[in-house]
Order: sequence, then C-alpha cells, then structure tokens
Amino acid sequence: MVKGFSLGTSFVSIALKVFLFTFYRESSIELHTTLHNYHKESMSDENLHQFVLKRVTGFSRLTLILTVLVYNGCFMYLFIPLITIIVEKLQHVPITYLLPVTALYPWEISPGGLLYTLTYIYEGYNILCLGIVTCGVDSLFGYYIFHIIGQLRVLSYDIMTIKSACNVDVLIRKWIKKFVVLKGCCNILQKIYGPIIVWQIVTNSAVICTVLFQISQAKRLSLGRYILIIGYSGTKIIQTYIYSWAGSVLMLESEGLSESVYFSNWLEQCQRFKTSILFILTQKPLKITAASCMTVSTEMFIMVIFPPKHIVKLNVFIYLFQTLNTAVSYFFLLKTFEEQQS
Repeated sequence: MVKGFSLGTSFVSIALKVFLFTFYRESSIELHTTLHNYHKESMSDENLHQFVLKRVTGFSRLTLILTVLVYNGCFMYLFIPLITIIVEKLQHVPITYLLPVTALYPWEISPGGLLYTLTYIYEGYNILCLGIVTCGVDSLFGYYIFHIIGQLRVLSYDIMTIKSACNVDVLIRKWIKKFVVLKGCCNILQKIYGPIIVWQIVTNSAVICTVLFQISQAKRLSLGRYILIIGYSGTKIIQTYIYSWAGSVLMLESEGLSESVYFSNWLEQCQRFKTSILFILTQKPLKITAASCMTVSTEMFIMVIFPPKHIVKLNVFIYLFQTLNTAVSYFFLLKTFEEQQS
C-alpha cells in the first residue's frame, strides 16, 4: 500500500485538475483571453516592456525545474523495467518482468505475454498523461500570476504618470475598470485552483514521508531508484513552492500598487480625482485564497521572522527544511507503527 501511495496521490491530483478545468472551462477561457489581450496591448507600448516582463526569469526558471523533475520521474518509471529486462537478458539470468506502476488488476498478467505488453503500454500512457497535466496545470498558475502582476505594474506606471488634463476622469475610470477586471481574474484563479492547492498541501508532506519510508524498508537501492526518489520528492516540493511563491509575489505587487497610488500626483488634481484615489486606497490588496480558508503565500507554509520584502528571496530554503521536517515526523510515526506490529 505504501509503495503505491505516492503515484496514487499523483493520479488523483491529475484527475482533480482535469475535472476542475473541464467544469470551469468557460471561466478559464475568459481568464486566458482577458490576460492575453492585456499583455498584448502592453507589449505594443515600448514604455511598458520593462514593467510587463519583470520577474519573467523567476517564473520561467521554476517552470523549467518543475518540467525537468517531472519528466525525469516519468521516464525513469517508464524505462527502469525495460533496462532491467535488457540487463538480465545480457547476463543470462531469469528475467523479471516488471511494470512501470505498482498496481492490482482483476486479471492475471503472464510475464512477457501479450497482456503484459498491453498493460505496459497502458501504464506508460497514463504516466505520460500525468507528466503533461502536472507540468501544464501547475505552470499555468504561475503564467497567469505573471500576467496579472505585469498589469499591476502597468497600472502603477499609469497612475504615477497621469497629469492634469481635461480627460482625467476618463483615464481614472479606465484605470478603475482595469483593476476590477484583474480582481475578477484573481477570483477565477482561486475558484479553479483553490481545491488543487489545498490538495497539494495535504498530500505533499505525506508523499515525501512515504518515499522516506520506502527507502528505510529497501535492503538495496539502485542508482536509478535513487534518482527517481530524489526527483519525485523534489517535484513535490517545487510543485507546491510555485503556488506559494506566486501567491506571495501577487500580494507584494498589489501592495506596491497601493503605494504607487498614494504617492501619485493627486494633490494637484481636481476634487473628483482625489475622491477616486481615496476609493482606490480603500481596496484590499489582491490575493489568492484557497478554498476560502487560507491565503496562498509563503507564510502559509512557514512562519519566519523576516520582513515581507525578504520572504520571497529567502524562504525557498526554509520551506524545504520545513517540508522535510513535517515529512520526517510522519516517517517516524510510520516507523513506530511498524515496530509495534513486529
């Protein structure tokens, strides 16, 4: 049961992701179209390039690391049984016909037979689907957050460069409308990704715990198995960190927008403009709330004594140790149960 727990939770995760994106298909299309149009409009203005593309390196690196780790695990699951068969044939020893996934079927699979081949292809297809959905959905969250914070910087630039003019009411009305649209995009994001994030939080430490438990139970592990274990554990950590880091960045950029509004040239504007600024400042910063119970940020996982502006830079290492600490606690709990049974 322990051996199949890690992959089992992964398959449940992709089922949940596919279901949510299918159920909220129209909302996801609306979200994508809105942010794409805003991004395209901003990129057409040379003055806004630097604001729209800021932090793109951070998001792309996290996505790249996640993709490498996920597909490393997928290909290891797919090819370790094949490599084992080839090595045993070359050594002229009895061949062990393994399958990529530890699973039970209502039929008997004869080693090396047609049913074994079909089952291998079926499991390989599912593993590839797992990798594609995991990389696509988790990276898409960071992609949308990247577009939202880019538009928040554009709004900061617009409000800081606004000058006294006869059309100032039109400009501020357009500004407020865009902010409301971005707030709606955040609501769509948390509606789609809320259950996914909660599920990741619940299963992340438990999965790492089961991996540690498998290592303790194994008498001998091959190099390939070690690579698979390290890659899979790293995937779970990076997978969750993408959500938490992106949520923190969104909150920081939203707070930065409020500061830009406050330090704008509103003293020299008309009374109606000042009233609009007051209305904007009363708005809460944008944030993603998972399942209406927890704010998606790095502080959701760790509580450290750092100013908010330093959390995004330093917490990756602290989060790693915090996650491993929880996983090790679960691990020793399993060892205690094992000793009591023996």
